[in-house]
Amino acid sequence: MRERLLTLEKDVDSRLPVDWSARLGEISKRRTSRLREVPEHRVPKPARTRTIESVLMSSRGMVSMQFWIIFVCGVVCGLTRPVWAQAPTEPASEVASPPAGGAYAGEMPDIKPTYLQSPDDRQTWDPEHVDDFSLTDQTGQTVTLDDLKGRPWVANFVFTRCVTQCPTMCGEIRKLLTALNTDSAKPNPVRFVTITIDPRHDSLDKIKEFAKIFGAERNEWLFLTGNEKQITELVRHGFKVAAWENFGTDRLPGMEFAHSMHLIHVDEAGKILGRYESLNLQDMSTLQRVLEGKIETPQRHKPALAEAPLPVDPLANLPTWAKRLPATNASLNALATLLLLTGFVAIKAKNITLHKRLMLSTFVVSTVFLTCYLTYHFALNKYTGEHGKKFVGTPALTKVYFTILITHVILATAVPFLASITIWKGLKGNWDSHRRWAKVTFPIWLYVSVTGVIIYWMLYHVSGPIV
Repeated sequence: MRERLLTLEKDVDSRLPVDWSARLGEISKRRTSRLREVPEHRVPKPARTRTIESVLMSSRGMVSMQFWIIFVCGVVCGLTRPVWAQAPTEPASEVASPPAGGAYAGEMPDIKPTYLQSPDDRQTWDPEHVDDFSLTDQTGQTVTLDDLKGRPWVANFVFTRCVTQCPTMCGEIRKLLTALNTDSAKPNPVRFVTITIDPRHDSLDKIKEFAKIFGAERNEWLFLTGNEKQITELVRHGFKVAAWENFGTDRLPGMEFAHSMHLIHVDEAGKILGRYESLNLQDMSTLQRVLEGKIETPQRHKPALAEAPLPVDPLANLPTWAKRLPATNASLNALATLLLLTGFVAIKAKNITLHKRLMLSTFVVSTVFLTCYLTYHFALNKYTGEHGKKFVGTPALTKVYFTILITHVILATAVPFLASITIWKGLKGNWDSHRRWAKVTFPIWLYVSVTGVIIYWMLYHVSGPIV
């Protein structure tokens, strides 16, 4: 029986092809490949593995993203009129008075431009006189306005705890006194009067010690202290000098007060002649020549007469909706910058669909910006006769501003053409040409959007008031 089975097996093997095992291997490989070729939509995916890309690509994700972009833009542009944009509704008479604790306690810096103040609050110099006062000098003697008459004098304001500008100002006065007192046999032709703005702390002993540091002699340099209320009235309403007490994080050791650094030149009759910045070398040189009698007081240093016309802010005549357009334009530029950068990241990730949507959104935002920009300048010319807001700043800052402005304007004129061509090439599927145009368009478009925000910040938050 066993021998018969062996014979049958050999007979079956002899009938099969020699490469039967190889053919079986091929059949197995074909079956495996067919399994691998199953379409993606039929391959089950694990649950809860949605990525950020899939969320953005979904219709719900795109609607959500566009909603939040429009909402943020609306809030920033002032369309919802946030709290900080609302004017106070209570009358001026009901405003709470400053808290007790000092003449300057709770007062804000007096830095509002004159043309923004009401006619009753405007403080123009009265060149006819300085308000009378009665204070105490470093020797303990009483000094009044009548005691100073008969000899020109220069007033300035300090506080003895100051560690920065006050000592510097007094040092400049010391140099000026030395330059003026060329003949030791004759009295100094001018007297300097330094008044403290911190009489609560600056007692007679403090004033005496401070005067000693700078070698002040009574016949040429007085240091005065006295009644707090009287000094406040003299500083604020007599000399029209800004001074306030710092609070909170601004109140650092040696910086308890902030005040004007001007020197006020008064003639022998008590009439104000001019004002000079003590930390400006050109102003100090001019003051020295005036005190020496070499030149008259330059016009730019003279006090403003009460009847002199005050500068008018050209933007004051704009309607409310037009005044909001600069902030709206800056917000649109910021939104365009965000969309440009997001679109750049999308194309680097090979997400063409998301890139397309973002760049088209950027084009729409830039078009809205251009419309608002032209509308604002049309309103500016119609209501004020001006073509734009003027930048007021230091020479160095002015150069920086105009460098950014000129490059921004030149490149901005090219953006509509470049963006239109680049988008058209992309929509037509001409990818090689689209990439070449995009390499030029993207950096220019991004620069114009970013500098648009910078120009708004410099023009409306850095620029000084019109003088």
